[in-house]
Amino acid sequence: MVVPAWAALHASCVSAATAQEAVLQLQGATTPVLADVSDAKAPRTLCGISGGNFQPELVTQTMISWYATKGKVDAPGTSVIAVLDLFTGTSTVAATWSGGGFMDGLHAWSPDRGFLAYVASDQSSVTLHLLSGGGDRVVATLGAVPGRGLNPNEDDSYLGFSPDGAYFALVQTFTGSGDQLQVRRTIDGTLAFSLSRATMATWGSSGSKLYYRMPGSSVVQVWDSSAGVSQAFGQPATWIRPRADAGDDYLAFTVRDSVGTPHVWLYGHSGRAGGQLPNVRSSAVWLNSTTFFYLEEASCSPNCGIGPAWQPDGKTFTFDIAAQAEASSRISQVYGTWPRPGQT
Repeated sequence: MVVPAWAALHASCVSAATAQEAVLQLQGATTPVLADVSDAKAPRTLCGISGGNFQPELVTQTMISWYATKGKVDAPGTSVIAVLDLFTGTSTVAATWSGGGFMDGLHAWSPDRGFLAYVASDQSSVTLHLLSGGGDRVVATLGAVPGRGLNPNEDDSYLGFSPDGAYFALVQTFTGSGDQLQVRRTIDGTLAFSLSRATMATWGSSGSKLYYRMPGSSVVQVWDSSAGVSQAFGQPATWIRPRADAGDDYLAFTVRDSVGTPHVWLYGHSGRAGGQLPNVRSSAVWLNSTTFFYLEEASCSPNCGIGPAWQPDGKTFTFDIAAQAEASSRISQVYGTWPRPGQT
């Protein structure tokens, strides 16, 4: 299916694909780019991306996907997930439905691109879909998202496939009914594990281990497909948006202290490496197996609005865990990276 003009993105490439890539926004730029991030301190543009105010994700080394809709919460309309091969210019619609509500279009691809999981949302319900060569199936139906405020330290939505491709998980705190954590088998969408309440989840770097915590809790737990549920580590951590690297068994996450000051922590190799990093930082995103991007935060009191007392100040950095060194960054935002866990 051809991507409609209102939902289209286009690319202009100046170099071939590389071994470490990211779709990101550079400081001062108005459109995203595909960049070589083998040297994360000096990202090199491979392709410019233009055509709409969408947030593209990297599916493969050469392909991006994104979500677009003509709908809104009180007036459902056409929603699409589209894909574009950046180097050939070929674009198609991967999925289409009527939506536009909160979480509509949240999606994830299996490491081999054989399966697409996505969320469709309108004012009546939220549905979780699994799309493959066998068709598009609704594997879970949850209540609609009620109107309420957002707590950035506790509320989150996460959809992802395990690195081994055997499972996918939806973990979210927004729907009016339905289990907040659902782990499902990729082969048929059936339920493997669920919890009524959970938040701030991520798959680990390999296999099928899903890390998460309960809202309001500092106990991090892990569901392992072969070992069940256990406490992930003894250190209390009311972690926020943890993320795993691809290939080196590290988790990076934010923890805010009692006055709201954020710090980035590392947990690696079953607790044998890591700890709290210096400086006031948040929102770590891995660029390659040894380097992540993160934000500096500063006190905003008394002009914080409804947010926390510390918020991003526009300065960004990369941190190399091998060199234990930080560097200023030209990147303002990261949308997706390749390879992801499971693609190394």
